[in-house]
Amino acid sequence: MITTSFISTTSLSDETRRSIARIQASLVDAQKELSTGRHADVGVTLGASTGITVSMRQDLNHIQSIQDTNNIVLTRMQASQSALQTIADKAGVFLSALVGAQSTSSMPDTIAQEAQAGMQTLQEQLNSSLDGQFLFSGINSDVKPMDDFFSGTPSASRQSVTGAFTAKFGMSPDDPAVASISASDMQDFLDNEFSDLFSDANWANNWSAASDKAVTNRISRTEVAATSTTANDTAFRKLTQAYAMVSGLGFTNLNAATQQAVVQKATTLVGEATGGLTKVQSFLGVTQQRVTDTNDQIDAQIDFLTKSIGNLESVDPTTVTTQISTLTTQLEAAYSLTNRLNNLSLMDYLTPSS
Repeated sequence: MITTSFISTTSLSDETRRSIARIQASLVDAQKELSTGRHADVGVTLGASTGITVSMRQDLNHIQSIQDTNNIVLTRMQASQSALQTIADKAGVFLSALVGAQSTSSMPDTIAQEAQAGMQTLQEQLNSSLDGQFLFSGINSDVKPMDDFFSGTPSASRQSVTGAFTAKFGMSPDDPAVASISASDMQDFLDNEFSDLFSDANWANNWSAASDKAVTNRISRTEVAATSTTANDTAFRKLTQAYAMVSGLGFTNLNAATQQAVVQKATTLVGEATGGLTKVQSFLGVTQQRVTDTNDQIDAQIDFLTKSIGNLESVDPTTVTTQISTLTTQLEAAYSLTNRLNNLSLMDYLTPSS
């Protein structure tokens, strides 16, 4: 039996519109792939292999985050090294002046001025900051570690020095009568009461707001390193002690023998502090090299992961360009067909009866 089927222009138009929608969606995906270089839908394209690229991207993000942190750490350590070198250079100038004072008749005013300049440089450098974080405050990086010893309003450190001196000798360091202090009495004061001002407890109470705990950072997947030093390091304490005894104990008014006692003690402290500064610089230098080496390793890992991800997710630009051209042609044809269907009219096929 022969059956008759009917085809309407409406059903043809609906199918054409659906075809246009599919072509448009494919064209959008192809254009996205051309701009990103990746499959428009990685999950659909790779199927079960999608988990591999997800895992590799997580690894890539993780090590890139470590590298970004390492770059910040390197910048902080470079700034710290610069500050330490400035401190060391100024300490060297002061040490030369002290050594010269032991063999020549150096002017006391010159020694005192060098001590004051050295103290100011030391405190300025220990108060160095980067991006709002103080470099030598340890984990208390939002707190300025040192107060100005020579500020108009006497700092706690200046008051402690003046108080200890007054308690020992019954006069302030500014009193011209300090010329009567003997070398032996001054030596005893420097070795005991004055030295105690720089003990752990007194240093924390009167001199430094820094933490003893240095900043630590994860510099690789498996390695954590201390990446800073703090103002509480022994080298800084000894240097501060030397500067303070020359600039804060009425040095210029002392008699010659007592001045020599102060100079000899300060010389010993600065020499020890200089050695300590070298150790601190060396420690940071070693850590800097570790971080730099780690970044080099991370660069290699990033390159490997990027290539591996690209092998799975990347598309061939030439193929995609050809696909876009083909889809565009198909879309234009579909639009043309739709336009023709819309213009069809039964009246075009009806002829008047004779």
